Amino acid sequence: MNWEAIAAVGEIAGALAVIITLVYLARQVRQSNRQDLISSFQHTQDLINQFLESTLASESMADIVVRGRASYEALSDAERLRFDHFHLVILNVVESHLFQVDRTVDALEAEYRDWAVENMDAVVKAYLSFPGTRTFWSHVQGFFDPNIRAFVQKALKEEEG
Repeated sequence: MNWEAIAAVGEIAGALAVIITLVYLARQVRQSNRQDLISSFQHTQDLINQFLESTLASESMADIVVRGRASYEALSDAERLRFDHFHLVILNVVESHLFQVDRTVDALEAEYRDWAVENMDAVVKAYLSFPGTRTFWSHVQGFFDPNIRAFVQKALKEEEG
């Protein structure tokens, strides 16, 4: 074997090593991205649970939410402020989660994307489908990105239908 043959074998071995390294790194990045998605989802769930727990601890807040769902106008100004902020927190979580899903989930994670969107759709329907919360939504929808407004409107329309 001459030096040219040895050099050619070395080049082939080096190229294979680079390819194997790139495949390995691609797998690691993919696993890291998946873990980031799981962490992001867990963070959103923790925020929702923390928010709900604090709300459950307040009987007066529960009363405001129940009465406000029936009639937004029946609330006093102070109660309306608390009712608004309660629902703004929920909408901010929905907006944030949908933004994260839209920006971070690629085609390989389509199943996760579909589930996350369905989950947020259910949250919107559960919290905003009452007469009082629909009135609230009509007052605050301008605060939100047009995509989120369309998302909420679609969910509420489906809930009517």
